[in-house]
Amino acid sequence: MKVAFVNARYAPNEFGGAERIVRILAESLAERGHQVCAISISHTGVAAEGELNGVKTYYVPLANIFDPWKKRQDPARRALWHLIDAYNPVMGYRVGKILDKEKPDLVDTSNLIGFSVAVWRAARKRNIPVVQALHDYYLGCPNSCMLRGGKNCAKQCGVCRVYGLPRRALSNIPSAVVSVSDRTLRRLEQCGLFSEVRTKTVIHGIGNATERPPERDTSATEGPLVVGFLGRIEPTKGLDILLDAAREAKNVRVLVGGSGAKDYVAGLEQRYASERVEFAGYVRPDEFFRRIDVLALPSIWEEPLPRVIYEAYAYGVPVIIPRAGGMPEIVEQDRTGFIVTPGDRRELTELLNRLSSEWSSSRFFDACVEKSKEFNTEQRFGKFYDVWAGAVASSLAPAEAAE
Repeated sequence: MKVAFVNARYAPNEFGGAERIVRILAESLAERGHQVCAISISHTGVAAEGELNGVKTYYVPLANIFDPWKKRQDPARRALWHLIDAYNPVMGYRVGKILDKEKPDLVDTSNLIGFSVAVWRAARKRNIPVVQALHDYYLGCPNSCMLRGGKNCAKQCGVCRVYGLPRRALSNIPSAVVSVSDRTLRRLEQCGLFSEVRTKTVIHGIGNATERPPERDTSATEGPLVVGFLGRIEPTKGLDILLDAAREAKNVRVLVGGSGAKDYVAGLEQRYASERVEFAGYVRPDEFFRRIDVLALPSIWEEPLPRVIYEAYAYGVPVIIPRAGGMPEIVEQDRTGFIVTPGDRRELTELLNRLSSEWSSSRFFDACVEKSKEFNTEQRFGKFYDVWAGAVASSLAPAEAAE
């Protein structure tokens, strides 16, 4: 099989979990003898080709008024950018030229910001089946988050519905959809997407940890309970909620790993300055997870499904997550973690106090490590491959409504 992956970013320009998943899948295909190419946005403005770990890479210049991954723009320019990105025929043409050259059996599309759904039509014109992977809410919201004013959108707003018209109109082109969580798929279906797509599959991500981690201390902790936060530091992640709860709790320390806007991070560091809080900046995951007892993800928005949850499992570390988005789908209450009310500082404080008074890492270690096996490459790859093979084998014409 020959597969072309299309994602806004590809290594070495990785940003988050979606990029890591695409890279793992592309490299896993290549390792198994398949031909693979990855098409992503060039952030230098210059087209480039290369090869990385057996994957042929194409970096395509962005045809829009600015690079959204760089300096923020004023609202008017952002609105125009999103209007162009609703359906960008130039980017569809550029990707189409690569498809003509590579002639893949399948196109796997993920985060299409910058490319737009014109990529779907480019593949359709060449009779190449498409599998769309869902990692965020881009297809239902230009900002990819379905969040406004710090609150999750109950439904698609009027502005997003206008921007999303081409996405709805073409959403039945893919032969199959793979979503990182059931909640993400359902929210996008509510936006009017994929109504005629027959194959819709939920696959809760893919990792690459296969070795059993070193056993953690099996006795109740003698020092403070160490709660970790790892990820992008921004308001939607709710780090302030965790820090407020930890400040009220007894015998709790917080280790913060990750980066964010300098002014925002500096404000948090000043506001929560204490011996009980450490902002570590960039930190290697293996070092980070060995220093904490439990990972907390107090997001205020409905995250589709952060990879960091099953990364923590691979080190035997349980998680604390809000009852929101796709996260509860892979957390087993009191076995691999704890599910709390989103934004409820008091409830989180009470949980931290309870855990700090009775903590024993051995209580969760085996369950978390066992859960992590569900996400390793050997376990997960076959599920993705079955969807790709089914899309190729079906050879069904895409819905006429896509025209």
